Amino acid sequence: MRPRLLLLPALVLVLAGCRAAAWRDYHHAEPVEYYYFYPESAQVREPAPLFIALLGQDRSPLDCIELFNLFAEDRGFALLCPQLGGDEGAADALQAERDLSAILTELYSTQTFQDRFFLAGFGDAATFALGYALKYPAAVVGVSAMSPETYPDLFAAPGPLPVQLIIGQEDEEGLAEARVVEQAWLGWGIPVRLIQIEGNGQAPSQTFARLASQLLDEVSR
Repeated sequence: MRPRLLLLPALVLVLAGCRAAAWRDYHHAEPVEYYYFYPESAQVREPAPLFIALLGQDRSPLDCIELFNLFAEDRGFALLCPQLGGDEGAADALQAERDLSAILTELYSTQTFQDRFFLAGFGDAATFALGYALKYPAAVVGVSAMSPETYPDLFAAPGPLPVQLIIGQEDEEGLAEARVVEQAWLGWGIPVRLIQIEGNGQAPSQTFARLASQLLDEVSR
């Protein structure tokens, strides 16, 4: 039994290497790590919308592109999966902003997209996505946030910024908080949509990717 146990770590490394190899052509290491995927289907609707997906500190840009790439191919949007914020991840909002700005500066120097981009985030990255969208509403066409850790304070109405909150049905505390935020933000004139999904919402899922992609379709027509 011991030799088999010793082989497990090696097998995990091999599988991880195979995953990364499949997306090597879309991987970038500077200015920070990110994956950028521009499917052929995006060329049909040029300029294509830019979809920025953030899965938070416990998940990698590779996890992100594996989750969202089929939706990008099917719906024809450019997909950006960055690692933001350094060691602190999206929790370091200022550094995350700097990192995102650096990536976007690089992309926009060589690519043409629709005027505003879309943000999707999970967990602490959902909190960052919401905060960024409320801070820079002129740059963001919509935002989908699944299981945010916290919600940003709102001091001024950002205008008609479409916001989608996705919470697991079993997360009673998260649902209660999201309902309060939904009503408060609707009062500010923000079109908020609260969606309950099966389970506890503690992991980014295909349902999250599908709902976020559908919202992008709605707001980028």
